[in-house]
Amino acid sequence: MPDSSQRPYSPTSGSEAQAPAEAVLSVGQERLWFLDQFEPGDPAYNIPLVLRFTGALSADALGAALDAVAARHEALRSRFPAVDGRPYVVVDPPAPVPWDSHDLRGCAEAETAARTGEFTNRPFDLADGPLLRAALLRTGEDTYTFCLVVHHIVADGWSLGLLRSELAALYSTFRAGDGAALEDPPSYLAHAAAERAWLDGPEAAAALDHWRRLLDGAQPLALPAERPRPSVPTSRGAYRTQVLRGLGGAVERFARARRFTPFMVIAAAYQVLLHRCTGQDDFCVGVPTAARTTVDSERTVGYFSSTLVLRADFSGTRSFDALLRQIRGDWLRALTHGRVPFERLTEELRHDRDTGRTPVFQTLLTVHTQSGGDLGEHRFADLLCAEGDGGHTAAKFELSLDVRPDGDDLHAVFGYRTDLLDAPEVARFAARFEILLRAALEEPDTPVHLLPLLDEGESALLRDEAAGPALPEHPPTVLAAIDRMARAADAPALVGPGESLTRGQLADASRALAARLLAAGVRRGDLVAFCLPRGPRPVVVMLAAWRVGAGFLALDPEYPAGRLDFMLRDSGAAVLLTEDGAPVPGLIADVPVLSAAPSHPSGPPPGPGTEAGPLPDPATGPGPDDPAYVIYTSGSTGTPKGVLVPHRALAARVAWMRQGYGLGESDRVLHSASLSFDTSAEEIFPALASGAVLVTARPGAALGDQLAEPYAAGVTVLDLPTPYWHHLVADLDETPWPDTLRLVILGADQVRAEAVAAWRARFGDTVRLVNSYGPTETTVIATTAELGAPDGLRRPPIGRPIGATTLAVLDRHGTPVPPGTPGELVIGGAGVADGYLGRPGATARAFVPDPDGPPGARRYRTGDRVRRRADGQLEFLGRLDGQVKVRGFRVEPGEVEAALTALPGVSDAVVQARGDRLVAHVVPAPDAPAPDPARLRAELAAVLPPHLVPGAWAVLDRLPLTPNGKVDRAALPDPGAASLVRAAFVEPRTEAEELVADIWRQVLGSGPVGADDDFFDLGGHSLLATRVIARLRASVDLAVPLRTLFTHRTCAAFAEAVEAALMAEIDALSDTDAEELLAAQDALEGSRPRS
Repeated sequence: MPDSSQRPYSPTSGSEAQAPAEAVLSVGQERLWFLDQFEPGDPAYNIPLVLRFTGALSADALGAALDAVAARHEALRSRFPAVDGRPYVVVDPPAPVPWDSHDLRGCAEAETAARTGEFTNRPFDLADGPLLRAALLRTGEDTYTFCLVVHHIVADGWSLGLLRSELAALYSTFRAGDGAALEDPPSYLAHAAAERAWLDGPEAAAALDHWRRLLDGAQPLALPAERPRPSVPTSRGAYRTQVLRGLGGAVERFARARRFTPFMVIAAAYQVLLHRCTGQDDFCVGVPTAARTTVDSERTVGYFSSTLVLRADFSGTRSFDALLRQIRGDWLRALTHGRVPFERLTEELRHDRDTGRTPVFQTLLTVHTQSGGDLGEHRFADLLCAEGDGGHTAAKFELSLDVRPDGDDLHAVFGYRTDLLDAPEVARFAARFEILLRAALEEPDTPVHLLPLLDEGESALLRDEAAGPALPEHPPTVLAAIDRMARAADAPALVGPGESLTRGQLADASRALAARLLAAGVRRGDLVAFCLPRGPRPVVVMLAAWRVGAGFLALDPEYPAGRLDFMLRDSGAAVLLTEDGAPVPGLIADVPVLSAAPSHPSGPPPGPGTEAGPLPDPATGPGPDDPAYVIYTSGSTGTPKGVLVPHRALAARVAWMRQGYGLGESDRVLHSASLSFDTSAEEIFPALASGAVLVTARPGAALGDQLAEPYAAGVTVLDLPTPYWHHLVADLDETPWPDTLRLVILGADQVRAEAVAAWRARFGDTVRLVNSYGPTETTVIATTAELGAPDGLRRPPIGRPIGATTLAVLDRHGTPVPPGTPGELVIGGAGVADGYLGRPGATARAFVPDPDGPPGARRYRTGDRVRRRADGQLEFLGRLDGQVKVRGFRVEPGEVEAALTALPGVSDAVVQARGDRLVAHVVPAPDAPAPDPARLRAELAAVLPPHLVPGAWAVLDRLPLTPNGKVDRAALPDPGAASLVRAAFVEPRTEAEELVADIWRQVLGSGPVGADDDFFDLGGHSLLATRVIARLRASVDLAVPLRTLFTHRTCAAFAEAVEAALMAEIDALSDTDAEELLAAQDALEGSRPRS
């Protein structure tokens, strides 16, 4: 045995009180120690070696061989206690390695596998050790399973090969009765010290600068997962093996012919797979390397391995061959600068703050050069040895790919975290990887976005899920359907707080007004504008406009005059109807104004030949292609755009709504939406076309007040903006929900799962809850989802296509993406609008030819980012452009920014959505004083609707820019956070805050710490966080989980968490013990110096 006295550090009992300077951890070991502190007992970094022996095994010789290997390599006898939150190395003297022994003869193979898995997944204690353990399972008369497990902090993949070969050599030697005769390996502790010295030199500084520049701004990988991402992931994992028949030889031949390596070919295919399956152009892939830079290091067991990073860039269009050339250059540069330990890189980049992801990269690619057959067979003297499966199920990364050649085949093992991905998802990943790799080898000059990914079965399923059902037979226009219902003339049509109308009265009133419109010169294809409060009158105007072949434009009386004036002039409306025929104050548009009031309010409508003029001939009514209405939406260029919806589109939508919502004459539908939004069309027209009663709510009244009105009794259907419904669900008892309620339709924003759960806890299945989705450009809605119990536990979907609707999810090249992959939603079918009024360029960009529709058909590019779930339903993920939703309203920030920069004293502005509010960041004009946000808000309110006026403001000296000169929106401060930064220092206010502030100041070596200071903003990082936890434990004998500091980053928040942990500990004690603990801590508080 080697003389242990010659080791760099081999302590005697009691030597752990002070950490010796020479016993340093390597940078990689320090990181693994921190991860163990962050997640104690996590087996993710266990490394198993499982050997299956056949023959007459000598347990004594195997034990002697194992003892000799442990004596040779100090890393295998190391452990890592800590002083004041700092780890150091203890190398214990050589001693026999204890092992477990189990006789499993006669047991099923599953029992052996279970025992093996339990043993390899058992956690280690890094402080107390040992970090090497072994077990021998006898499975038959001459068959054995030998399990050797080490923690990654003392070994790596190379070390396993070294252990295997040394065990084989030493076993053979001891079996023959000879002594150990292997040359002593170099010291791992010496390597750790040399690494630290190199990192302080100029070569390391240059390498670090390379990695900083390469990885600046790199985006985390967002795998398309069915499960919600956990805030703190676990290491629970699973593995799937895919045998790629014939691809081992094909990759080798392809690489050799084009002067690449097999690793480069597989890395390129894996990057394309991730790009195509996530929709991301920018992400990082980790690639492990042995990092043994000297021949001597190849003989040492220890944690040498590091990870190099390949950053993917799919911002342009390129072929697979061009991607290969890019990867070859990237890989050679990575090797050039590869001596920097990955752990030091994470410290420099400060990527360790997100507890939900591994830093820098979230996927790992390992490509082996040796065949599995080369590793599977070893001779231990006269024993036959084969490497076995250790049953190790922990996963370090969200997804990993381990590729090993096996003759002419490839074995691809996909590892994954089971708290994020499930087996069917990973099976699809594996199948797509094989399809893509085969295609890339056959057609390397094909652009990567055109390489096939799906098999025929998955392609057929995608086609089936893209189209909605056929529509029921329906009249060509909604007016025709409403007129059919008017045959029951005495049945109620509209009821409200003032005026109510039967179906016959509604028909007669609309015909009388139509005659007046004809007399005023309104003709087919014109637009009839009206500015009226909600009630029966607007409905009469809508139907009257249709009767003369015109469309309608609803103007909200609450909008600023400037906005109304723009819409009147831009639309070219032929006439404007108001309550009493008086002009709207502030309007300058030259439009004739008529009264919407009936000519004979106390009697029947005028008959033929009266002063109202002749009644319109039914033949002059609307055709399918005539305009039904125009609705203006927020515009990115600063001006709103008018969406022109034809009758054919509205008729198709209403036909589906009548069927899909099950509307009938027994229903009473509440109409509460603003007439300037197309939700009002969903409330009004399906109800009237079905013979249901439309209950028009009092303008400005809250829902609870509306439902409490006598006229609203018996309401069965509500159509609510999702943000408003969230508000109602927060206190369900505040709203007098009707006993008759059977259907609630949601729309305009993402539904929250917790709200669905709360709603269902109250109503169960008694009230249908339908989530609808659809831009104005596709006529109200395009998809619906019935929300049930599962949607209270996951992100609720927006559903499937409704009748006569087609959906495509496309990448930026217009190529369909596979299920699960984010892409832009493009909608086709009967509901697509005609385009933007008077804006042919904008229409051409948004309404594109439909390759799957009839000649001349178009489909609408929504700009919405969605993905198709495994069950076929769509999930809304946000916008691809700057458009946002705030409290259910569609907002183009560019429109608000244009209005802001037109105000005096403002030179630049950026508007963002933060939660349920708009935030304006404004820069004063040169030499101008900082503008008053109250003044800006008032001036904006005079020209923009209320939902476009920001609710929060930040005045900046200048806007932050990215290196390429664009506004760095991610760096824009939240007004709340900005005010905190500018606020005066806040003294710690409680004893707990004082305690935390003292500890932070000691650990950070900083000046005074305030209650609102953020630990990481003050220069804290992961290793300093461990010292905070250690100091806290020493100060008040309280064990607070390390992750608490990552989730409670300010002094005040962390102090509050400390107090909560203390109270929980006290609650678990007896009264006497609790009093003693409090007295001891009070004494400690009194003796601690105040800051």
